[in-house]
Amino acid sequence: AMDWLPLPDTSPFVGELLGSTMMRTRTGTSIVAVMRGQQAVPAPGPELTFERGDVVVVVGTAPGIRQAAALLRGTP
Repeated sequence: AMDWLPLPDTSPFVGELLGSTMMRTRTGTSIVAVMRGQQAVPAPGPELTFERGDVVVVVGTAPGIRQAAALLRGTP
């Protein structure tokens, strides 16, 4: 499955590095792109800093994507 997850302004990851999410370890999903305005950042590395308004494109199982959405919201 694939989904586009808006990064909430209240996310603990706004201003933080993608690598700090530990997304694959925590949820089994992979971040394959970040949409920033009209621009796509394909295959972002762990050094990408999340910004307000980013949309995170994730690939994984449906349960993993639900966990990824919760992680990005800051709800375990």
